[in-house]
Amino acid sequence: MNPIQMYKELPKTNCGQCGHSTCMAFAVAVNKGDDRVQACPYISSEKAEALGKLVKIVDWRENIIKQLIEDIKNIDICKMAEDLGAIIKKNRAIEIRCIGRDYIISEDRQISADGKVSPWEKILLLLYIKTGGSGVLTNEWVSFAELKGGGVKVEAIIKECEAPLSEMFSKNAKAAAGAIEKLGAKQIDFQASQHTWIFYLLPKIPILILYWPANDEFQASVKLLFDRTADRFLDVESIVFLCENFTDVIERACLLY
Repeated sequence: MNPIQMYKELPKTNCGQCGHSTCMAFAVAVNKGDDRVQACPYISSEKAEALGKLVKIVDWRENIIKQLIEDIKNIDICKMAEDLGAIIKKNRAIEIRCIGRDYIISEDRQISADGKVSPWEKILLLLYIKTGGSGVLTNEWVSFAELKGGGVKVEAIIKECEAPLSEMFSKNAKAAAGAIEKLGAKQIDFQASQHTWIFYLLPKIPILILYWPANDEFQASVKLLFDRTADRFLDVESIVFLCENFTDVIERACLLY
């Protein structure tokens, strides 16, 4: 059952109660595996179960992964290891640390780690290799808007990363700080904020996490700064994606405190 066929079975009210703006958006989400038919409040449980059995989920992320692997199949990943900040392992594999976790990329571009590797993690690592950035980090810290093309995506960084991190620190600063430090963030002196950590999302994409506790005038807030070279190693849209994944990891870790 494709999205059009699914849409025909829906009430077409566009009520939004399923969490999607339209019934068509919901039908697409169900077929992508991002939602379940049962989320529609107007479909009986019996019908939802029957429709669910007819849905053939096509994971579009796997198609992206296949294309990225094809795009980099002729790249000698060992030769570019130093530029990526990767470690060369046996059998011409390389190791890359991403958001506090080590991943092995084999010569045939298979990605493994200690535990399951999600499609999103694979996409980020393959994009990092495909971009093939090089150069020395400047330690010149800039806002996301100052990166090439960053002005277009700056609202996404604020909404999906800085705002959620600010809320986490506001609710439980000890838990939030503990979560980022457990991943490997190091607290440093930085005049611009009361508390600052440096953290490497990828070997060549460090960030500064600036935190200002709440006071009588302002709420607690977090801002991210990037090394000026960050856009050499990933485009800004991918950097947003990377930061979103970092934020999700921190949020899950905070729940354990």
